[in-house]
Amino acid sequence: MHRRGPVLKIIIFFLLSALPAQDRDTILLNKESLQVIESLTPSRKNEMFREYSAVIERNSIALRAGRPPEYLFFQYKNTEDFSFQALASRCAVRQETLATLNKIENAQEDITGRTLILPTVDGLFVPAEKGINSIEILLQENYAGQTLTKDAVWYKIDGRDYVFLPGAKLKGTERYYFLESGLRLPLESGSFMVSSEFGKRKNPFSGQIKNHNGIDLAADEGVPVYAIKDGSVFSAIPGDATFGNYIILSHDLGKMTSVYAHLSKICVEQYQNVRKGELIGYVGQTGMATGPHLHFEIRQGSKAENPREKLRFE
Repeated sequence: MHRRGPVLKIIIFFLLSALPAQDRDTILLNKESLQVIESLTPSRKNEMFREYSAVIERNSIALRAGRPPEYLFFQYKNTEDFSFQALASRCAVRQETLATLNKIENAQEDITGRTLILPTVDGLFVPAEKGINSIEILLQENYAGQTLTKDAVWYKIDGRDYVFLPGAKLKGTERYYFLESGLRLPLESGSFMVSSEFGKRKNPFSGQIKNHNGIDLAADEGVPVYAIKDGSVFSAIPGDATFGNYIILSHDLGKMTSVYAHLSKICVEQYQNVRKGELIGYVGQTGMATGPHLHFEIRQGSKAENPREKLRFE
């Protein structure tokens, strides 16, 4: 059983870094050393999952009785293709606990094949260093300036320091961003028309048949361009010979990227965090463009996908 942290009478400062690292009673949580659950399917032979479920039940009884729980963790690789919601239900652990522990940004994130840490006590894991997704950033903003409770425990996980707040839940704004994972259009509906589709087409400059890795949205110059999803600015490039002024946003820890090209103006900077619907630039005709339009791409890893498979443009 993990030893509980000391009574921490401190104020969380910017990015939760007010408490010097040497003064924290930090528990090193090494994923590779945790007991492995091979399957989340209940059976008599699945002893490790039965043990995990028993710890969950004991902790639930202990917390209701006002007794300290067992802070135990297990490891599980999702080879059974559970969705995130189904996995949380199978483990009998709140979604926000699993999400903040495993750097999962939203409830619809694909966790197929991922190795996850499974906790046995509900709460929130708030990172002490700069947040890497919208939920972490919102948590840091909402808990800044608040007194930590005596139950707070510090962990080091994958080289990052977290403070664990037992029993804590996502608040309204945090829960909205966690549950609302859909994409929005990069331009306001009614402000554009599709002028070129995804796929093979004749290049308007060279005349050659080439792959068009995005969709072109013809619009008046100066029409606002918005982030389709929470993320960070991977690149903000001015004056490219082909794309002109363009932006690449990174989403879901780099699993997905979106591209916005031929802009008249860029309104964000590299590494800046952006939220879904945030203004990032304006439609233009910079670079190789025959008229004002937005060239828009969605990529999963390095593979370009048809944006029509993700968004409704008409």
